[in-house]
Amino acid sequence: MEFQEFEAHLSAARAKRAGLSSPEGFDVFESRATSEVELLEVEEALGVQLPDEYREFMKRHGGGMFLFLDLLPVIASDDQEDDLRRVNVSEFKHDDFVAVAPVGTGDWWGFSVIEGRCANQVDFWDHEDGQVQFAAIGFLEFLAREGLRVGR
Repeated sequence: MEFQEFEAHLSAARAKRAGLSSPEGFDVFESRATSEVELLEVEEALGVQLPDEYREFMKRHGGGMFLFLDLLPVIASDDQEDDLRRVNVSEFKHDDFVAVAPVGTGDWWGFSVIEGRCANQVDFWDHEDGQVQFAAIGFLEFLAREGLRVGR
């Protein structure tokens, strides 16, 4: 999926939600964008190169709530919040997988790592057996299906 198609899906989802109320203090699209410098810092800390689609999305829109997904921000706004670096360095220590979104059951969505480079596809990591399963061909497709519920 290209960004133009993804942005059309995102605009449609935002328009659909525009008339709906959310609980006070809860935003279904948090949009906590990051910078190139922050991405480079986290890549260095994790020893990986993140996929281009993921990097571009995080610069345009960022982490936090993304309708039906909770995306780890690249850098947290405070010390009490999980972010990409903190989770993958201290909580989720797997050299062959970078966790980017909790499933809510102890499982994670993220990227498999091969020779220091994250795969473009999004995978599902099962906390019970550590098995990794294919989830989506790319980050935008994953966001459209799991976050925006396009095509479900």
